[in-house]
Amino acid sequence: MAETDRPDLKKDEHADLARLGSALSEVEERKGGEARRLAEREAAASGSRRSLGRAWSLAIEMVVAVGVSVFIGWWVDRWLQSTPFGVVGFALLGVATAMWTAIRTGMAMNRDAEAGDDEGLKKKGK
Repeated sequence: MAETDRPDLKKDEHADLARLGSALSEVEERKGGEARRLAEREAAASGSRRSLGRAWSLAIEMVVAVGVSVFIGWWVDRWLQSTPFGVVGFALLGVATAMWTAIRTGMAMNRDAEAGDDEGLKKKGK
């Protein structure tokens, strides 16, 4: 039943109800916009934290790869008495492994970012 169909209301009460209805609609639109902006900011912050976590993980993996390789080289040098060839060879191997890990992780992050951009465009209808 529409507001104007109610016989128990006077004309000025109809106008008051119409103004109140439009004011409520404006408030609901504003609140919806604020909620969307807040959700977008939280999503951006979450992505930033995820990227920072990946960066720290990558740094730790690189240091560990080189450290373990140097230790293995030192152990091989002691076992074969081939100082410093084992340490140098395994250190280079550790650096190569760390670089490969960095490249692979960077490619995965790039792929994830592109997939996220594609989904964002699909949601916007582009």
